[in-house]
Amino acid sequence: MSKINTELKDDPLMPLRHTAEHVLHTAMQLLYPNLKKVMGPPIGNGFYFDFDLDQKISDSDFERIESLMAEIITADLPLVKRIISAEDAKELFASNPYKLDTISEIESRGEEITVYEMGGESSRFHDIDLCSGPHAESTGSVKAFKLLSVAGAYYKGNENNKMLTRIYATAFDSQENLTNHLELLEETKKRDHRKIGRELELFTFAEEIGPGLPLWLPKGTIVKEELERWGKETEDKWGYVRVSTPIMTKRKLFEISSHVPYFEDEMYKVQVPGDKDEEYFLKPMNCPFHHMIFKSKIRSYRELPLRMAEYGTVARYENAGALNGILRPRYFVQNDAHVYCTQEQAIDMFVEIIDLHRFYYDALGLKDYYIVLALRDPSKLDKYHGNEEMWKKAEELSKAAMDKAGIRYEVVNEGAAHYGPKMDFKIKSVIGNEYGISTNQIDLYMPERFDLKYTDKDGQEKYVVVQHRAPLGSSERFVGFLIEHFAGAFPLWLSPVQAIVIPISETHLEYAYKVQKELQKEGLRVEVSDREDTMQAKIRQAQEQKIPYMLIVGDREAKEESVSVRLRTEEKPGTVSVKDFAQKAGKLSKDRSLTLW
Repeated sequence: MSKINTELKDDPLMPLRHTAEHVLHTAMQLLYPNLKKVMGPPIGNGFYFDFDLDQKISDSDFERIESLMAEIITADLPLVKRIISAEDAKELFASNPYKLDTISEIESRGEEITVYEMGGESSRFHDIDLCSGPHAESTGSVKAFKLLSVAGAYYKGNENNKMLTRIYATAFDSQENLTNHLELLEETKKRDHRKIGRELELFTFAEEIGPGLPLWLPKGTIVKEELERWGKETEDKWGYVRVSTPIMTKRKLFEISSHVPYFEDEMYKVQVPGDKDEEYFLKPMNCPFHHMIFKSKIRSYRELPLRMAEYGTVARYENAGALNGILRPRYFVQNDAHVYCTQEQAIDMFVEIIDLHRFYYDALGLKDYYIVLALRDPSKLDKYHGNEEMWKKAEELSKAAMDKAGIRYEVVNEGAAHYGPKMDFKIKSVIGNEYGISTNQIDLYMPERFDLKYTDKDGQEKYVVVQHRAPLGSSERFVGFLIEHFAGAFPLWLSPVQAIVIPISETHLEYAYKVQKELQKEGLRVEVSDREDTMQAKIRQAQEQKIPYMLIVGDREAKEESVSVRLRTEEKPGTVSVKDFAQKAGKLSKDRSLTLW
């Protein structure tokens, strides 16, 4: 039975896409009788269908599949929902172990079992499948569709289960909307951070090291370190103190924080030689370490708010199927900080954290963002601590803080951390893809777990409020987002190579190196194109590498101690002295400007 993502419940295209998936799996069943249907939910911009089939399916089969789908749509078959008993369901799907597994799960949850029937039994396209809906009234509602790609997917997302085949597709209510979407998909492919990461030599992965463990290449390391340097400089100006914590810890620390057992499946266990009786973990988050630093001495109200920051390296297990380049790795560096404050300071501190987000995003020209306030899932209360009064207080503070900050936010009843409500910053790239970049939380639970107290002005000990924040998220994920957003054409200050000097001929190489040295004195990252090739080929390669400035030098430039400036945007500001260019480009870089001239 397909489970619908709750975020899609208000999407008017969701029922149509769900119906298109039933059209797809019916066509597949007819074309490949030995196929076993597994599941096929609608997703953000389309739908997918998972199935078990020994025969290999590729995009070369799409034309045949789409042709039969079109026939089913033209037949305009109604979809009718029916409630059936577990016994009838098991008899109906007796030959499909995946459906029997799903039926058992539904039974264990005490939920009713529903199926959708498409067409009558006499119809060539008759189909019946486990499904909770909703659907369009009939297959004819699907006005335009397209099969997009084939991939592998482990059953239930568990790499220990069988690898299934998955077809991704999309559907719309008009051909025009489908065409626009397909054009956007093509642009998305061009901006894929993995593709651009290879082309610009930013990062790589090695099978010998393992999945989800990125290797930062020299150019990518520059981008990552420039971003982190900016974060550190900014935090210093905003009153943060820096700390550093170890990569692993005893199990006891995470038992105190309750990450064990709630988070244990995502944590890497380590056996320490000579200490076989003690279990250690690589740290998946920095919070408990910072709490131990806070409680390492007696604290006074005069020290609060205490803003404690660290670019902390963490490791979290992700299923192989969930990994996505550097956007979702297993090992990453978090722009982490914890603010310890009084309850009276909590709302104003959260507003300050929101303002810090705005500062970063405005500086990068990012305007389309909002917050999702994730509360408890009422059906899974065993995932959270049980102090109801504390939950209500944390939720009240969170809502009051966001209202005061004046930021757009939505509330969802799922996704909270085990210790409190979670505020996820959602941000859109220039092509409309949405990412969860950072998470912020007002936490009343950990102070009691760790006994985090301060002495107030009345001499009484009181628990602090902890605010978790990471405006720049992880360096890996944020760089991955920026790669897509800027299509690899980073702002000047983030560009690995900021300028390349291109001599017209070999006789101008000596002057080209002289220009390089002068610009490096201004702190600019400059290369010389000294390979044997035509000048036009060198310019083309520099543009492909998204280098902001191409500086052409020949006899005239050498004589005048100047450079002929060409921008990666193909604008040509003209000839300027080396000194003037160095000052102009150097200032733009130091100011972290978004402009090149």
